[in-house]
Amino acid sequence: WGTFLMRKHLLVVAGVVLIASSAMAADLRPPPPVGPSYAPPPPPVPYASWTGSYFGANIGYSWGRTENDYSFLRFTPAKDHVDVDGVIGGVQWGYNWQVGQWLFGFESDIQASGRKGDVRHEFANGAITVDAAHRLPWFGTARSRIGILATPSLLLYGTGGVAYGQVKSEYTLNVRTTPVANVNFKDVKAGWTAGAGAELALGGGWSGKIEYLYLDLGKNEINSALLSPTHANI
Repeated sequence: WGTFLMRKHLLVVAGVVLIASSAMAADLRPPPPVGPSYAPPPPPVPYASWTGSYFGANIGYSWGRTENDYSFLRFTPAKDHVDVDGVIGGVQWGYNWQVGQWLFGFESDIQASGRKGDVRHEFANGAITVDAAHRLPWFGTARSRIGILATPSLLLYGTGGVAYGQVKSEYTLNVRTTPVANVNFKDVKAGWTAGAGAELALGGGWSGKIEYLYLDLGKNEINSALLSPTHANI
């Protein structure tokens, strides 16, 4: 059947809603010494420090696009831009350092993903078709965070670092609707991520945050010689 060339460039954009538990220690300041004619003021209200480790869970929605180039036999190369969307959810953990109104820290997370997208390409007036199915079963990040406390309980921050995830694609060659060959691709790719968010201290050691992340997992190139027709596996 010749050579079937598939170039894949994966861009992932994730909008995530996170609910996290944070370690927030109370700092109690003692009142000044009591003199003979001095009436002590009411004790101060404890305030929370953002310094400490934390662990939490999250759920959200992810949307993005794969960019693919195909060339098959003598036919004109095809291109597609496939939307790859789905629900995501997982856990995250990290550590914060508060310095005045500034916060510095790092965070890691791992996500299960329902992201998927499918497309069909037609050649020879539809006599030959190629079905492509793209999946992102899971991904994770390891990031630094830097932010500023707009109020003692509201943190605004930026974040960036390393992203990684499993990319899966399946391509099926059909001749007049009959599957005759199948190519599967699966790999763990690494790239980068950047984003921003807002986190609100809810009290009792809990916080909730809304975060936007952009992920780029790079590019793959596959050359597959379809010389032995096989039964489609979709």
